[in-house]
Amino acid sequence: FTTHAQVLLIGKLGRTINALQSLAQIFLNHKGAAHLDAELDVAGYRERRAETLIRLADNMAREVVATGKPVYLDPMPSFERKQIHSTLGQNHHVITYSAGKEPRRSVVIAPKL
Repeated sequence: FTTHAQVLLIGKLGRTINALQSLAQIFLNHKGAAHLDAELDVAGYRERRAETLIRLADNMAREVVATGKPVYLDPMPSFERKQIHSTLGQNHHVITYSAGKEPRRSVVIAPKL
């Protein structure tokens, strides 16, 4: 059960919570705490998002193996791209890499040759 305030804090496609997290990270870096990573969460959103990214990675890897063609995922923040790379890191049939420039950087899943 999600309240209206939680929906507002998360924002469409997590954009608001990701922007707030980026601002928090910039603030920490500015204050000399660059060794700390800011992670903001609302109502378990981060865990649900991680589960969604794992399912996405697995499904897209199956598609790449079936078609033999690379798949380009939608742009996402670095910590979400890292989740995709980590999920498929031990997959012997595909490789992953990031392409594009921030903030439009995305993950490419390609067949291993």
